[in-house]
Amino acid sequence: MGNQLKYIGERKIKSYKETKEKTPGNTPIVEVIYEDGLVEHLSKIMFDKIVSKEPCDATKLREKRVLPATEQVLMVLREWGLKVGELPYFSQLLNGLLDFNRDSAMIYLISQYMPKPLSLDDIDLITVDRILKDGNNKQ
Repeated sequence: MGNQLKYIGERKIKSYKETKEKTPGNTPIVEVIYEDGLVEHLSKIMFDKIVSKEPCDATKLREKRVLPATEQVLMVLREWGLKVGELPYFSQLLNGLLDFNRDSAMIYLISQYMPKPLSLDDIDLITVDRILKDGNNKQ
């Protein structure tokens, strides 16, 4: 890493390394260990955009994270030549797919504590309590 201090937002990086994992687009995943002990995994694309020599506040970090991704999505929309009238449908479809992926991941994790629920609505509060207790015991 060198002798220069590096930051992501307000957190000082202790060390970082590329893992053997890749994103669906074959981008390397970087494991970042902060001085406070927090460990985070970021795509190399994201890491390169947000790492800096100086700390920054949460608002600036969000801009560094989101603006380049937004520019890439806009470029894809222009490359495909989507019509302005198709953008609301695109947005709705994208949000639906993001929600589906998030919910699928949550259902997978929750199924470690109960039989696999059909939806997040099927999770009983006993399971929620067990998960919270388990999480508190690991801290």
